[in-house]
Amino acid sequence: MNRKQRSEYSTIPKSSPIRVGFIGLSSSKGWAVKTHYQAILQLSSQFQITALYNKKTESSIATIRDLKLTNAVAYPTLESFASSSNVDMVVFSVRTASYFELLMPLLEYSRANCNLKYLFMEWGLVYSVKEMETVFHAASERGLQTIISLQGRKSPYIIRSKELIEEGHIGDINSIEITGNGGWYGYERPLKSPSYLYEVGKGVDLVTTSFAHTIDLLQYITGSYFGVINAMVFNNIPEQELVDEFGRKLGKTVPKSAPDHLLFQGTLLKSNVPVSCSFKGGSPTKKFTKNLVIDIHGTKGDLKLEGDAGFIEISNLVLYYRGVKVNEFPNKKGQIIYEESFGDEVTEVFHLRNYNAMVGNIYRLYESIADFHFNSKNVPDLPSRFVMQGFEYEGFPTLMDALILCRLVESVYKSSSLGATLNVSNISRYQ
Repeated sequence: MNRKQRSEYSTIPKSSPIRVGFIGLSSSKGWAVKTHYQAILQLSSQFQITALYNKKTESSIATIRDLKLTNAVAYPTLESFASSSNVDMVVFSVRTASYFELLMPLLEYSRANCNLKYLFMEWGLVYSVKEMETVFHAASERGLQTIISLQGRKSPYIIRSKELIEEGHIGDINSIEITGNGGWYGYERPLKSPSYLYEVGKGVDLVTTSFAHTIDLLQYITGSYFGVINAMVFNNIPEQELVDEFGRKLGKTVPKSAPDHLLFQGTLLKSNVPVSCSFKGGSPTKKFTKNLVIDIHGTKGDLKLEGDAGFIEISNLVLYYRGVKVNEFPNKKGQIIYEESFGDEVTEVFHLRNYNAMVGNIYRLYESIADFHFNSKNVPDLPSRFVMQGFEYEGFPTLMDALILCRLVESVYKSSSLGATLNVSNISRYQ
């Protein structure tokens, strides 16, 4: 089966749609309405929004009205929301600073809801390994299937890259280089940009977001975690100039504690492949410089991923490949594949012209949840609950996948503070 194609029966649930309760969905602003809501709109036969909780009940009521959520109820308290039997899956999408004070009581209150099966969390909500381990064990004890929005794993470019590598079309990998820009962390800051984005320890910064999503996808497509790492983290721009929506300087500066540069190097456990990585804040100074470039060099060819932003999980990409001849790849409407063959060698450019990665990758993540819930692909040995996706195509990233990544991020900061090379070969353990 082509992994980019769903079963023809996958959009027809064998039972009622998954009833979704949102914490943090607002019609006026926010990530949830731009991505999760849009994905559910396109999968209305499989998902139905039935419950909302926000700290201000008026916000939930307004969202239900504005989005015409006719089956949804606005709950006044976290306890009434979590204990509602009308919720099969909770989607937790709130500001990072307030997640823990909501999440742990949610898990406790939800014991009164025997229908709750899924907990869907954003990456970056839990930025401490200790706190993430606490949530992981609490959710496991509660018997919930967790999902984490490391949604870049569902990008068609990432899947295609993983296939090319696994099928041996670039031979054995011998080296990898990554360069990227995290636009928020340069010399200027938009006036309306939320301050928590620029504060270290808030779960959203150059290392925990730009680097973490990218390195998770690198591990995913190569099928290997890291063995040894060394990192240097810098904050060389402790103050940023405020600019208006047109980019005009306002003559004011604000402090920034989040890092603006990361140098990372390490070796993959699989085949001891060397990896070098550099992320910096701001936009490139030259127009022809890409914001994100991943170069993977093999013994039989090369693979390159390029993007216009250092946020690979929400960016439309271009995949360049040179190697040995590959299997036939279907060309869909809006998809560009340029291919040249020279004997046994082939060069390919893969790009989806109208692909909206910000919504599309989340949409594909919801597809995988529906496939798991309804077992639409008729996988005979699919478990009723699984701990992690690891490097598999099927399924979705879980809290265990996120915990492994969180341990790597913590090791990056530790390596930088100690000025030392660290052995991280044990961070993929379950406990």
